[in-house]
Amino acid sequence: MTINNAYLISFEQLRGLSLAIKNSSTIALPRWYEVLESVGLKPRMMPRDMATRWNSTYDMLEFATEYRVALDTMTADHNMKLCQFELSKREWGMATELREALQVRPSFFYLCK
Repeated sequence: MTINNAYLISFEQLRGLSLAIKNSSTIALPRWYEVLESVGLKPRMMPRDMATRWNSTYDMLEFATEYRVALDTMTADHNMKLCQFELSKREWGMATELREALQVRPSFFYLCK
């Protein structure tokens, strides 16, 4: 597996997990809010990556790294049937690296003026 493919797999797993939670309004979604409350995180849904929004990939990765404990809890719960979206320690590292690479620095906006 090449490095680019490894990054893509991490990214696709997070994208799939986001959709699986959102689209399971009777099982995964209520459990998501329970998990958030139990770990002390603000109730939110993961932003979706959208081709028409230039920063949506960054937003999704930023959310995922901030809510990692909750996402790991959801994928570890075999009753949720979300195990296929579980990220390894290495994959979480790649998601964090990708988020950092996509982060827009304030200096970028000054250069564009």
